[in-house]
Amino acid sequence: MTDGTSATGEEPAKRAEVARARAEELRRRREELDQGIPPTTETAQRAYQSAIDALTRAEKAHHASANRHREAGRVHRLAAAAHEQAALIAEDGDVEAHQDKAERHREEAERHEAAAAEELRRELEDAGRHADLSDQGFHQ
Repeated sequence: MTDGTSATGEEPAKRAEVARARAEELRRRREELDQGIPPTTETAQRAYQSAIDALTRAEKAHHASANRHREAGRVHRLAAAAHEQAALIAEDGDVEAHQDKAERHREEAERHEAAAAEELRRELEDAGRHADLSDQGFHQ
């Protein structure tokens, strides 16, 4: 994303600020617990919502990563095809080099396709966790 926006559509500065605020909130809450201050409905609700938000961000990140891996695989397959075409018209010494490069690009395409499948698997796992958490709901 060349405009500074992440693949999940969020500005890096905004994501960083959200992360800093959550870290500070957790630090304060840990201090409260260490001092014996019990959780309240409000702190439990915030924790619950933070878990839901984190799972949503994780799902989006896995989805975006899978898309980037699929695109990289597509580009590697195009590069492999270009090298195969070049091998057809190349002089004797260049044929093998182009065929070797085409094979390396096909291997990279397969690696990216496997990584995309893994990211989609992780997205589904997070979606399942998200659904489980949402089904349980927040109970006071």
